[in-house]
Amino acid sequence: MNNPFIITGRYVAPEFFCDREKETGELVSNIENWRNTVMISLRRMGKSGLIYHVFNKDVIKEKYETFFIDIYDTSSLEEFVLKLSKEITARLQHKGERFFEKFVSIVNSVKIGFAQNPLTGQPEMDFSLTDAKFSSKTLEQLFEFLEGAEKPCIVAIDEFQQIAEYGNAQKDIATLRTFVQGCKRTRFIFAGSNRRMMGKLFHTPSEPFFMSCSPIMLEAIEKEKYADFVLKHFNANNRQIQKETVNYVYEMFEGHTWFVQYVFNRLFEMYDGRTLTIGDANCAINYIIDIFAPIFQEIYMGVSERQKELLYALAKEGKTSSPTSVDFIKKYNLRSASAVQGALKPLAEEETISSMDGSYFITNRFYSMWLAMRHNL
Repeated sequence: MNNPFIITGRYVAPEFFCDREKETGELVSNIENWRNTVMISLRRMGKSGLIYHVFNKDVIKEKYETFFIDIYDTSSLEEFVLKLSKEITARLQHKGERFFEKFVSIVNSVKIGFAQNPLTGQPEMDFSLTDAKFSSKTLEQLFEFLEGAEKPCIVAIDEFQQIAEYGNAQKDIATLRTFVQGCKRTRFIFAGSNRRMMGKLFHTPSEPFFMSCSPIMLEAIEKEKYADFVLKHFNANNRQIQKETVNYVYEMFEGHTWFVQYVFNRLFEMYDGRTLTIGDANCAINYIIDIFAPIFQEIYMGVSERQKELLYALAKEGKTSSPTSVDFIKKYNLRSASAVQGALKPLAEEETISSMDGSYFITNRFYSMWLAMRHNL
């Protein structure tokens, strides 16, 4: 029996996708009415799942060619271009030899070869640029190819804020904006999890992408809708769980999608014929934290003493809107407002700490709970 609570981050099927009806409708509307989209949410809130869910809709997959790239692990425009090249060829290679002939004739600065996958031993396509100095020219050629495709194209770029870390970030962002603006048949979805940086890129007047996209802010799924989703899947598989248990888990993680899903994934596996209770939920959560404990220990040991003190305080507080306030500093015996600010900045930049609605909290909810348990809170 397959576990219906998917935690791999990949889209499986509509029946395993919970709600997001409003956001789905908005994204489809943006595509159909030729509006580019900027989607912003916390990490692990379900951005990529929503995008794949929309791509799977008949109204989209029958009328458009869809492409998805995650640029979190890229560090240059060259790597961005190669990822986009690989995605385009992977999605369209079923069209056969004519497709490759057209691709090579237009995108002539990309070399396509074959290499052996070091893990599987199987041959796979290998991409390189004839000259990395002309990455922007290659990007222009890729967009030209997309514009000439049989169907209009949709390009989703996940973790888009990473482009701000490129060595020539300002130039690369301006170049990309110029090419995007020149597209008449291709639409774009820019998704990101760093709210501060995504806000800067799309809502600061001095930035090239200022007010260029229709925004979607992805928040937690409503509790009642998520509870209905959980109960439906447990019932469909002849398993029982108390609704108060479902609500308890949701509230503990404030509806943060991946963390809630992970707990129900474990609870579904744990079912032994009894109706699952809050006690069972706590057992599942403790089990998950034990699994991740060695990793959390490594992370914790890798930060400064001042950062440890701040993480400890946030784990105990849960969240705070004023980490540099006198009251917060005094309550947790922190050193000073400047020390807190100095610890907060790198932790926020690395997304160990996030902010939402003016409050700061530890992004990884399990890590926060581990910290609390470690200090016997």
